[in-house]
Amino acid sequence: MRRASHLLQRCFSSSSSSAQTSSDAGGNDAGSGSSGAAGGADALQASMDKLVDTAVGLVEENRLQQATQVLQQGIELLASTFPDRPELSELHNQAALLLLFGGQHEEAAKHAQQALEITQRFFGPAHPLTGHRLLRLGTIRVAAGQLQEAQPLLAAAADMLSKQAEDPSLSEGLFYLNVLAVAAADSPQEVAAATPGLQDSFKHMLATLGAESMIVRLALAAHSKQVGVALDGSLTLGEAAFKQHISLQELQDAGSAELGLTLYQLATTYYAHDMLQDAGPALQRGSALLRAHYPAEHDLVQLCKHRLGMVCAAGRDYRSATLLLGETLQHYRQQQQGHPLAHEAELGLAMARVKALDPRMAKADRDAAVGEALQQMRAALAGMATALGAEHLLVTGGSRYLAQLAVMTGHAAPQDR
Repeated sequence: MRRASHLLQRCFSSSSSSAQTSSDAGGNDAGSGSSGAAGGADALQASMDKLVDTAVGLVEENRLQQATQVLQQGIELLASTFPDRPELSELHNQAALLLLFGGQHEEAAKHAQQALEITQRFFGPAHPLTGHRLLRLGTIRVAAGQLQEAQPLLAAAADMLSKQAEDPSLSEGLFYLNVLAVAAADSPQEVAAATPGLQDSFKHMLATLGAESMIVRLALAAHSKQVGVALDGSLTLGEAAFKQHISLQELQDAGSAELGLTLYQLATTYYAHDMLQDAGPALQRGSALLRAHYPAEHDLVQLCKHRLGMVCAAGRDYRSATLLLGETLQHYRQQQQGHPLAHEAELGLAMARVKALDPRMAKADRDAAVGEALQQMRAALAGMATALGAEHLLVTGGSRYLAQLAVMTGHAAPQDR
């Protein structure tokens, strides 16, 4: 969570200028009234600084929830002590950002809306600060899956921010607008058409905010969510979105464990759709990245080993499949009784046993061995379906391989089709 604190520090330090602008807007009286207003503004700024320091410290201690609570409680106190002050909009904005990072979209939207309303009241609907508030509310709507509501907010924010010289938030707005274009795509070509805009805006975000900033991570998460949505639409859409997401992760850090995990997920998608030639290279690259970050016994490294075993079992390398899946079967059995990946390992080992049978065997012996292995595959799939659901990608993929093997060996049963 220290990554989040870098951006939080930057947001609050950059907000000091907007707070000063807010102070100028909040008190222009002459004489003693001006002195009183200035004193009130100084007291508010001092209180805000203390509040921010406390929140940042909590974020650095990996206590995001407590940091959010401190901000929310501070807003309530300052609002009662310094009512109707424009500076409060920045605190609402930062509370919205932390809540968004914590996945609390409804609460984040409430604070973002309050920040927007305060800013509009003091600065008007066309001010750059209003553009920033519209942007934050729009990003929250995207994270919450409210894409129709997000589009006009983001478009208005981008229009306002484009009129400012080198406003770094413009790239964030353009990135999210391209994410919406991906969400609306009906073909791989339409997904790919958004790639240049996504990459250009993401490069600018990385240059101005840093690869570890909260805003960069939130933007990447927003795109990642659309990968899943695209995959639900079709394999070709999902594959295009996967490759697009990988290109963004490569810009952020080409050696990251997060990129390794995405490559594993793409390889698993290929495996489940019988695209073994594509699964292998993606899995090898993802596995290498994860091994560079984690020890051999780490769950993610074991996950790659397991998937490689399943790819070998579904293909022709029954020897490697038997070795790899024998190891991962023990690994997952030790973790949990009835672990779905232990069941999948059983599925793969049964596949490997069929493919290892000597073609010179007597037909009766061969039929008996094949029948036993297919029954083991069916039992393993039933266990996977119980744990994961019948429509899970791994279950449907395993069912595909069972049906193929049953037909190939002449042992097809109605339930295998």
